[in-house]
Amino acid sequence: MHFPLTGLSGTKLSPLSETEAEALRSLHNACTHLERERGSALSHVLHLRESAAVVEDYVRGMGFQYHPRALNELGEAALEYERQVEALIWRYASAYAVLSITLLDRLVSKKPPLDADTVHQLCQEPMLGRLRAALSIPSSRLIAPSDGEQQDDVPIGSHALAAVEEVRTQILRSGENSMDEQALDASRLSAVRPADVTPFGLPLSFTLSVATTASWEIYTYLRARADTCDRPEGGRRQRAGRAGYTTGHAPDGFPVSAPAPGG
Repeated sequence: MHFPLTGLSGTKLSPLSETEAEALRSLHNACTHLERERGSALSHVLHLRESAAVVEDYVRGMGFQYHPRALNELGEAALEYERQVEALIWRYASAYAVLSITLLDRLVSKKPPLDADTVHQLCQEPMLGRLRAALSIPSSRLIAPSDGEQQDDVPIGSHALAAVEEVRTQILRSGENSMDEQALDASRLSAVRPADVTPFGLPLSFTLSVATTASWEIYTYLRARADTCDRPEGGRRQRAGRAGYTTGHAPDGFPVSAPAPGG
C-alpha cells in the first residue's frame, strides 16, 4: 500500500521530519500486514470448523472418531494463533495511535520535530496511561472543522478510549493481578491483560481507526501547507480552520472518507 506522506517530509519546507514520516510509514505498514494476516487466520479457523462439522456428520456412529477430533484440535490451534496475531497487532496499533496523535499535536502546535530517540520510544507499545492521555486530547485542538461543522470538543479517540476503559475496569476487577489504577496505567495492556478478560476486539478496532484518522489529518495538514507554499503570491487561499489547514479528500492508502474523529 502506498503511504501518502511520501514526498511530504524531509524537505526544508516540510515541518515533518523524515524520521517521523518513516516511523509512521513503518507502523502503518506493519498494522496493514498484520491485519491481513489476522483476516487469513480467521478464515482458516472458520474453514476448519466447517470441515470438522462435515466429517463429524459423515463418521457419526462409527467406532473411530480420530478424524473429526484432529480437525477440532487443529481448529483450536488455529484460533490460538489468531489470538496471538490479535495481541501482536495491539502492540503496533496502540503505538501507531500514540505516534500519529503526538505528531499531529506537534504539527498544529508548531513545535519542533522530535528527535530520533523519542520517535523510537513512541514506536513501542505505550503504557496504558500514555495511551489514555493521547486518546483524550480534544478533537478541536487537533482537527479543523469542515464548512458548516461546529468545533468538536470530544476526545479524538473517544470510542477507543471508552473501549480501553472497559478493559481497564475488567482488569482491575479480575483479581488476577493485584494492581491499583496507578500501577495499571504504568503497565502495557499486552503484559497485564488476564486470560479471562475480553480479547482486544473493540479496543483494537477503534485504536486502529483513530491512528488512521490522525495520520490522514497529518497528510491533510502537510498537503494544505505545501499547496500554500507552491501558490503564487496573491493567489487565492483555501479556508483554513483553527489548526491552520483544511480538510479534504482522503489520499491513496486511506479510506475514501476519513473515519470520524471519535474512532
